[in-house]
Amino acid sequence: MGTDYNHEIGYETLQKDFRRYQKETPKGVSLQNKRNKTIVLKFKINDQEKSKGCNCTFTLDGMVDALSKAHKVAEKLKTCSSIVEFDKWYEGAILEKNKIVDDNLTFAEAIAKVEADFWSRPDRRKRKRDKNNPSWTFGKK
Repeated sequence: MGTDYNHEIGYETLQKDFRRYQKETPKGVSLQNKRNKTIVLKFKINDQEKSKGCNCTFTLDGMVDALSKAHKVAEKLKTCSSIVEFDKWYEGAILEKNKIVDDNLTFAEAIAKVEADFWSRPDRRKRKRDKNNPSWTFGKK
């Protein structure tokens, strides 16, 4: 077994990438790792240091998302005048609260979705389901 430990795996590369993303943040905003699970944005508003979550996980995708949110926060800090206004904007733009998503399905769409799922799965004997099976067509004309 060799003694060369210069290669990085898994968690070490995540930490290295996180440090790189921390250096890319705009002035006045920084990224902080919280318990190796989530990323928190730190910034000052009206001489008060705030630390707020941004709904980003400690993954590569989460780091990229947190960096883009950090840039948005830095831009808003330049134009925002009150804490209340900033908090309202932060909840809507960064935390994405109160966002309405239209995910309603009609009965026909729901039935088609369930039927497609049924036919794509194997039966209990691990065989492919067949629509031409006589038991499926029994009584239908």
